[in-house]
Amino acid sequence: MQTGFGIYAKIAHDIIAGRASLPNLPDAALRIRRAMQDPDCDLARMESIIKTDAGLSGYLIQMANSPMYRGWLATKDLKRALSLFGMEMTRNLCLGYSLRAMFRARDPQLKALLMEHWKRSAHRAAFCAVLAGQVRRISPDRALLAGLLQEIGMPLLYMRLENNPEALSNPEILQELEEAFCANISLTLLDSWGLDKELQEAARSRHDWSREHRGKADLADLVMLINLHELRLENDPTRYLPEMQNLPAYEKIDPGPVSAQGTLVVLDESVDIAAIEATMTS
Repeated sequence: MQTGFGIYAKIAHDIIAGRASLPNLPDAALRIRRAMQDPDCDLARMESIIKTDAGLSGYLIQMANSPMYRGWLATKDLKRALSLFGMEMTRNLCLGYSLRAMFRARDPQLKALLMEHWKRSAHRAAFCAVLAGQVRRISPDRALLAGLLQEIGMPLLYMRLENNPEALSNPEILQELEEAFCANISLTLLDSWGLDKELQEAARSRHDWSREHRGKADLADLVMLINLHELRLENDPTRYLPEMQNLPAYEKIDPGPVSAQGTLVVLDESVDIAAIEATMTS
């Protein structure tokens, strides 16, 4: 373990124990949530809220034209995009978009770390959305959101380590912190935002390869397969990984054949992942 790790671990423990302030959801996401609590809320009201944020409006139009949702005709305006999505999907997509704006920094080192994390999360979320669209058991917008949220605790920890540049510049320390604290910090944050138990479970069990449960496939099953797929792509000979087909989640999701490398063929052959990812990172 690295020298000084105890100092960094205390920062993580303080977040988990509620001894540190937590970021609120961005304003647009909060206003949309409050509006949807009104039984009389409709898409027109949602549109009036979203229109106040040009970036969010543009994102939703882009997403409507992405491989996740596009139809025969291009979507050119916000009203048409919201009609395509419906209320619940709009809320999920707005929350996903707002996450990027939550973690901003002036320090170049911290800024680079946060951007790297966002790109990695967007790539993983695109995998989740594509797999959900292929197996048709989980809605792609929920899968996308779960992919973005499963390690949401790490950007918060990076920001709390801003005064410890020696930690932020050390990949080994960051890896140790992620393995030890990512899940619990993410759960602390998701719970403080009032997000549902299924999203929390996806963050909690993202690497719990032996996880079993009754009933149909859930978000945690899908997120877990995506994580194993990505780790298989990294091809790290020092890391033990189970066979994809041996995961209970694989049986639940039933995503089709596995490659010789142990990855999901349906994702290896997808032409839509890059386009969805670009929508979130542009």
